[in-house]
Formats: sequence, structure tokens, C-alpha cells
Amino acid sequence: MEPTPGPTTAFDLNQALLQSREQARAQWAEGLAQFQSQMAAIADTSMQEVVQAAAPAFALGFSFSAQKLINEEHEVLRVTLRHRGGAEEFSEAQAPQEGSAVWHALTASLLAGLLGIPVGKPPRTIEPNQVRPQPSVSASGAEAAATSAATAPTADDPEAADDEWDTGAPDGPAASDPGLEPLSDEEIATLHKFLGAMPQEARKRFTIEFRHHFQVPREVRTIKDRITQRRHKDFIDVFERELAGGTP
Repeated sequence: MEPTPGPTTAFDLNQALLQSREQARAQWAEGLAQFQSQMAAIADTSMQEVVQAAAPAFALGFSFSAQKLINEEHEVLRVTLRHRGGAEEFSEAQAPQEGSAVWHALTASLLAGLLGIPVGKPPRTIEPNQVRPQPSVSASGAEAAATSAATAPTADDPEAADDEWDTGAPDGPAASDPGLEPLSDEEIATLHKFLGAMPQEARKRFTIEFRHHFQVPREVRTIKDRITQRRHKDFIDVFERELAGGTP
């Protein structure tokens, strides 16, 4: 029996390549979905935490690399996530000193973003108190017990002296972070106008740094509607001074 001939025309070659890419993306999506269905949140994006959390993904055929590249005259750290099926994705940020602690921390942060690992401590759960058996009260002590119960505060009494949930923190609202103060519509419009007039290369660099600094998810296509708070304006002010050659 003669072997089946392979693709012989440019069209056949393109179709075969397209099918190969689609198959690779399908394997990527399946593997990532399987990993994300069983992953847990991590406390921080240290390299140790992220690599440990990503171990199940590595077992499913994923791997990553980190390298410094020159992108439009700027040095960037590129973290590439690959799957054994052939598909890959990457994420970039302005490169710190290669091999430094910041380099490793940024690598871990970008890898966590590519894998979709949630960062942050899970909310604390409070288990209901177990019902404790009540000691029996003798007839002679019943009257004293009744008197004590009448004078003691009840569990539902807001004036109760003993609060088992008291953490010792002072009452009243916590001090607000001035960086979270919302910007006015006029301020936001001014910032949008400034960023729109920025040279394309500088605007691209700003976008990369803003996304990394404020941990904007990759699936968010634009950061325009993310500029809403005082800390965002402060970040833009620092970037503007750096762009002009001044000190932050």
C-alpha cells in the first residue's frame, strides 16, 4: 500500500498549519482550564509562592521562561508561558536589573498573571460555637442561679461587657487612604487629554507600567476607565516628570 501523500499545495500547507495552531490552542485552553479549576489563592507573588502554586500547571505540560528584550528602545522583561502542545503567551513589563530581587519578584508577578493565579488572602471564616453541655443545678442553688442570670447581660445584649469578637481596635471608621480618593470628572478628562497627546512610544511604556503597578488583568483591553483615583493621578504625575527628565 502506498503512503498517503502529504499536502502539496500552498493552500494545503496553510490549512495544515491552521489546524495545527487550532489544535495547540485547544490543548492550551483545556490544560489552563483544568489547572484553574483546582488552583487556590496565594498570599503574595513571591517566586516561591507562585512556583509552588503553579506546580500542577507544570505537570499539565506548561513551562515558562524569563528574558530581557529591547522593545522600541526600552528594555523589557518578557515572561513567556508555553504549553507542550505548541501554544504560548507572554507578558511584559519594564525590566529591572537582571537577576535582582525585583527581577524575580516581577517575573513571579507576570507568571501569576499569565496563569490566572489569584493573589490575596482568602476571607477568614468564623465557625459557629459548639453547644456546650450545661452543668446541672441543684435545688438549693437554683435561686442563686436565677438571680445571677437576671443580672448578667444576655448574648444578644449590645451593651454586653464581654465581647468575644473584640480585637482591641478602637471604635469608629478607619483612617481613609488619600490615594483612594476619587477624581473629579474634570480631572479625569484632563488626564485622558494628557495621555492622548503623549508620543506613542511613551504611551505604550506608560500602559505597561500602569498595568503592572496596579495589577490590571490581561483580559482588560484598555486602562482608560481604570484612571479614577488620586493614586492614579499621582502615578501619572511621577511618570510625566520621569518623561521630562526630572526626578520623581
